[in-house]
This record gives sequence, C-alpha cells and structure tokens, in this order.
Amino acid sequence: MCAQEYEVSVTSQKDTIIIGEQTEIHIEAKIPKSSELILPEYKDTLSSTVEILLNADHTITEQCAFNIYEKNILVTSFDTGLNIVPYLPITIVENSDTNFYTTSEVSIFVKPYVLIDTIPVDTIYANRSGFVVFGKDGFKKEIEQYIPDSIKQSVSADSLQILKEGLKEQLTQLFSSELTQKTGLYNEEEIRKIAESSSQKMFVVDKGGVAEDFIVAGSVDTVFVQEYQQVQQGQPLFTLFKIKDIDENMYETPFDFAEFWYYFKHYLKKYWWVVVILLLLVVGLFYFLIYYKKGKKPVIFKLKPDLPAHIIALDKLEKIRKEKIWSRGQIKEFHVQITDVVREYIENRYGIYAMEMTSSEILSAFENTSYLGDADQIKLHQMLELADSVKFAKYQALQNENDLSLRNAFEFVESTKEIIEENSKEKKLEAEIEIEGEIQESEQETTDKQKD
Repeated sequence: MCAQEYEVSVTSQKDTIIIGEQTEIHIEAKIPKSSELILPEYKDTLSSTVEILLNADHTITEQCAFNIYEKNILVTSFDTGLNIVPYLPITIVENSDTNFYTTSEVSIFVKPYVLIDTIPVDTIYANRSGFVVFGKDGFKKEIEQYIPDSIKQSVSADSLQILKEGLKEQLTQLFSSELTQKTGLYNEEEIRKIAESSSQKMFVVDKGGVAEDFIVAGSVDTVFVQEYQQVQQGQPLFTLFKIKDIDENMYETPFDFAEFWYYFKHYLKKYWWVVVILLLLVVGLFYFLIYYKKGKKPVIFKLKPDLPAHIIALDKLEKIRKEKIWSRGQIKEFHVQITDVVREYIENRYGIYAMEMTSSEILSAFENTSYLGDADQIKLHQMLELADSVKFAKYQALQNENDLSLRNAFEFVESTKEIIEENSKEKKLEAEIEIEGEIQESEQETTDKQKD
C-alpha cells in the first residue's frame, strides 16, 4: 500500500565546495496524480551568491497513486564562506484547491582555492551543549523571491513595504514554530534575534536560551555541523584559515587623476540618486535665498495632533473583533494580534518598551508602580499568559477563553486610558507665526515710507 501524503524536499550534492566548483541542487516532490505541481522559475541565480549553470527540465516517475517530480539544478559560487539557498516556494494545485509549500534551506560552504596543507587553521569549539542554528538575515532573500516583479511594479512603495512586513512576520512565525519544535527554545526575543542576524552567524541554542554566536564567513576551511544538529560542549564546529593581513605599505601608492576619475565614475554609477538629491537641495536653497525676502507669504501648516494611545488601541481591537479570525481556526494569529495591540498601547501610554519585552518582563515592570490596579493586573496577566500558551505550547484555546481575552483587552484599555483636556487642540507652529509677523512688519515699514 502507498501512504497518502505529500513530500517536498531539496538537497545539495555537496555541502562544501572549493570556490568555483560545481554541485547539484536536487528538488523532489511526491504528489497525487490528480494534482499539478508548479516549481519556481530561476534564470541566473538561486540567491545573491549561488549562480545557476544548468537548469535541467524536471522528470516524472509514477509510484502507486503518486507522481514523483525530480529536478536537478547545476550551481556554483564564487563567494567564500557560508552560502544559503533560501526556502524554495512550491505550489501544488489539486482540483480547485491551491496549496503552498516551502522547502528547507540548503547550506553550501565555499572554501578559497588554497593549499590546505601549507596554511595553519584555527578550530572553533562549542562553548555549551545545544542545537546549531544559523541567522536568517531578516528573511530578505525569501521575501524578494515570494513577491513577483509584476506586483512590485503595480503597487505603491508604501503598499509594497506593508506587504514585505507582513511576509516577514509570517516567515518569522514559521521559523519560531520550527525552532521551538526542533530545539525547545521558546523565548520570543531570542528567536527574533536569530531571525534578524546575518546568515553568516552560527548560534548554539537550547531550552535555556542562546549561547555566544560565531561568525562563519571569509576564510572558512571546514564546517563540521549542519543546522539543527545537536552538539555537545567542546565539540568542534568549524575551522578557519590563519591568513595574515596584507602589508599596509602596499597601499601607499601615489593617487593620480586617472584613479580619481575611476572611483568617481564608479560612485556616480552606483549612487546617482545622491547626486540628484544634492542638486535639488542646491536649487531649492538658491530659490529660497532669491525669492524669500520678496515678501511672499509663507504657507501656513497646522500640526495634526497625535491620536491618544487608547483611541488607537480601541480602533485596532474593534477591527480584530469584526474580523473574527478565531472562527476560521486562526487561534494563534488572533492572540498574537491582541497582545501586540496591548503591548503597543502600554508602550505609547506608559513609555514601557513592551514590544521588545517578554510577558514576564512586562508584568514585572508594573509590580513596583501605581499605574495599574489589581483588576487591571489580573486582566493583563490573563491575556499574556493565554497568548504564550497558544503560541509556544500549541494550546488550543476554547471559545470562551478567546472571548475573555478580547473583552479583557477592551476593558484594560478603557480602565487605564489617559484623560485628555479639552483645550489640547491643533496649534500652529511658532516658527511660522514668527515668519508671518516679520513679513507683516516689513510691509508696514514699506507703507510708512511711501506715506512720508
């Protein structure tokens, strides 16, 4: 009998190559015969450092009620150190349903072309026992791959930024779940630290937290471990070549016009937008100096008052209540949204940086203050504790618990909101009022002279 399941995987023929050496990336997917597989299309590169030499067509073989899709991509790299092939998006269409899958990352370590026997190496050892994890560089490469060029060209810069931030949050949540499952680490602050770190950084983590990180780049000789591999204290992680710096005297050469012109053209080609901005600033300054003192009245702007923290929070909570995403099974996202709103409110209301703190740190921050009453403390504790259980312990909250968290969020904000005085309205900028006064005074002096 054949097991009824989907299987999608990606592997590398070699995990370590010499600079310029070739290796194959093998993609394999097992799907029902009634389904259609859509693989990503790559032309020149799999990432900014991994180049495609040959992108062969996929092959299909049958196995029971399934089709086995296999595809080989011949690649190379000329960047020494750790190179990451990011998550590859796989789309499977079955009847009218479309399912999206992502493969795991593939690491390729590129060594410089040197004679290893003639250059000494340093061996880096683990300072503690735990699991090996690499930084994700804020998922920049994955986000760029997920957003098609057609969408990038059809939306505004603000909309594109919002889309990127949404994708980044989703990828961070997926990484958080995967990291917690494989290593036992559930500290959200530490997980986000790893996600934002460079992909050239290696961490050794366990349930207690994150150990000192290591830089795996440049003159790497051999890497002995892979991501999520369990290591013991004192176990070797990787080796580095002891390559000496170039003698500084080699740089003491005369600087001539040809060298200046070369660097100037290179800078102009790469940073042309800086030159455009400088020209606009010069033109703007010239216009200001020429026409400002001719009595032209300035444009008066009004300061738009910031909305109070509780108004912002209540609007967001009302939006969460109307969307009812918990009714569609998105329990974790529902509690993440509630606690994010409450954290943002606490930060805007009390100046406590709650967005960067754990739940226990937030509760501790209020213990020695008179900001909250006992009832508010209880409501805040209930929301944060239930959200942590749903996010990290995969607890399935009941309907009444979901309702209680949302109700407590509304009541917490209402109970602790700041009282706004009636006379705090829109005001004009003082600098603009002074400018108006100077112009009016100048006009009055001109009128007096004409009368004389």
